[in-house]
Amino acid sequence: MEIEYTVVGAGYSGLMCYKSLIDKGFDAIIFEMREVGGELSIFSKLPEFRQHYEQFISEMAELKEEVVVEFGTVVKTKPVIVTANESVKRLDSKNILLCTGAADKNPVKSMIIKNKMKGVYTLDNALKSLASGLKIGEKILMIGDDEIVKIAENQFNELEYDVEVISHDDFQIKGKNRVESVEVGGDEYRCDTLIICVGRETFNPLKLKGMPVGNAKVCTYDYRDVKEDVKRFISSLK
Repeated sequence: MEIEYTVVGAGYSGLMCYKSLIDKGFDAIIFEMREVGGELSIFSKLPEFRQHYEQFISEMAELKEEVVVEFGTVVKTKPVIVTANESVKRLDSKNILLCTGAADKNPVKSMIIKNKMKGVYTLDNALKSLASGLKIGEKILMIGDDEIVKIAENQFNELEYDVEVISHDDFQIKGKNRVESVEVGGDEYRCDTLIICVGRETFNPLKLKGMPVGNAKVCTYDYRDVKEDVKRFISSLK
């Protein structure tokens, strides 16, 4: 099976790319390994985020109605190999578009794993837990200064969490099995939950080869930039 474009990931960027490719008359296919809609589906379950991202959530809902997504995990891209329900599909594709999105950087991941410490989250993982109805702690400290941090703070306050926000790159986590406090600039902040928001990177755990498009390229929480990157890419096609 040969195809012009394979889109990996059916979040906002992937759905936009695929729909635009089809509209332009290209032969294309789109694969998703988890849930169609990506992190916007998570935001849609949290009132503060749903309000802030309303435009993009609405656009995504319309795209989901128009796009047929193939479910499966793309494990290789040259050729494209997809696994799903104990079956394997193989196809040759001239172009691979990585619309796998972005994930928050975790500067203390190795320390957490080594010490088996609980209560430390990146912002995206904390939001996933909230959207699933899970309680993540009692006293929350958030580190970051992006606009998304303010939205998250409002969301935690709405859910009646005790939350404090600071902006600092240099911090030290203290605790045994769970975080107990965080030292920042000589000051100690007591907490049982730490949420870190210090930038984003391309989400590509299988190290797939291809062209990053949308949030896999711009790595942001600002979906205006995500949308513009997809539009720039599509407009560059002949």
